[in-house]
Amino acid sequence: MLVLTVYFVIAHLDRQVLAITLAPIGREFALNDVQLGLLSGLAFALFFSTLGLPLALAATRYNRRNLIAITIALWSAMTMLSGLAQSYWQLLATRMGVGVGEAGALPASHAVISDRYGPGERASAMGVFMSGANIGVAIALLGGGLIAQHYGWRAALLLAGVPGLLLAAVIRLTVPEPTQRLGAGEAPPVPGVALLRQTAATIWHAAPMRLMFLATVLNTVTTFGMVAWLPTFLVREHGMSLSAVGLYLAAAIGVAGAMGTMFAGRLADRLAMRNAGWIAWVPCLLLLIAKPFAIAGLLATGKAGALLLLLVPCTLGAAYIAPTIAVLHGRLNLKQRPIGSALLLFGMNLIGMGLGPLIVGAVSEAWGGEGAGLGAGLIAVQFAGIVGIVVFALAGVAMERTSDAGDPVAEESGVVEQG
Repeated sequence: MLVLTVYFVIAHLDRQVLAITLAPIGREFALNDVQLGLLSGLAFALFFSTLGLPLALAATRYNRRNLIAITIALWSAMTMLSGLAQSYWQLLATRMGVGVGEAGALPASHAVISDRYGPGERASAMGVFMSGANIGVAIALLGGGLIAQHYGWRAALLLAGVPGLLLAAVIRLTVPEPTQRLGAGEAPPVPGVALLRQTAATIWHAAPMRLMFLATVLNTVTTFGMVAWLPTFLVREHGMSLSAVGLYLAAAIGVAGAMGTMFAGRLADRLAMRNAGWIAWVPCLLLLIAKPFAIAGLLATGKAGALLLLLVPCTLGAAYIAPTIAVLHGRLNLKQRPIGSALLLFGMNLIGMGLGPLIVGAVSEAWGGEGAGLGAGLIAVQFAGIVGIVVFALAGVAMERTSDAGDPVAEESGVVEQG
């Protein structure tokens, strides 16, 4: 678990260091907010999403340790090449390369965790693992902000790639390949495209899984839009330096956000033992609490008030991820789990990361750019999250109904899936 969490820290370090360097990159290449939105979102998301599915299939057939090590080395090298880009198009190409590398490791990691942790503790384990995203964002924003301010954005990207190359070597040389065990009465599923169709059908025909999937994708539009653009918003609207923004967001997203993600997973596990619906209602309620604080923080005119209000959504904004993965892996069999994760990541990244930052940038340009326009764009993506909250509430109802109907699989896994 420790090695995988460190991998996820580095993944988000390499992915999000771009967010803190968007402003100087935009100035050097004379880019508008739509171009920056493409760079921080769709360029990465397109390749991350589409290649995640074939690489997840590879994780069901080949050595997962080696797959994780190779992909970490690839995206780390591409992050370093980003720092050497001499044009916008070269930078765009290297960000696509980062997406290619990151596509392979995450589904395999989800499968390894689900192999090692049972249904009653899976959301908690996923919460610990997913907290690595918050820590990685914190390091990217804090370290990247300080380095970019004093040595330039290129130095920040070059240095961000180094830890991943070291970790890839450690994983390849020291981590054993975990044993994969079939569940009781579980037959090995068909490989290849048939397995992909089988997994997609299982998710689609199970109402709670389908609803959790949809709610998560909707919320990632908000999450990725905020993570990509909030640093630039604080610079433009409140006149903060890159190092000050990095310090604040490192504490808000990194420390408080990691605690919020782990808390959500543990709370969902505990309450779902009493009523299966709570594994969806926990993220529903936490996101509902966070939403008015997010909108008020983006509208606040004073810096201190804005930073205080935005602390709440930074803490609770990722509360939905661990419960959703736990629901999927509670229903899917051993070979379907990496495919299920890849399908979820396909939706999260192609729609959430692909559209979230782009929507913010497009609305900002329509409003004339600068702080006010960027604030309008960040508020616009909140509405996707509001719809997602409603869908989480419906997922909880579906789980509760299925549990009352006595689904044997739901009773065994501690989660209700079939609807």
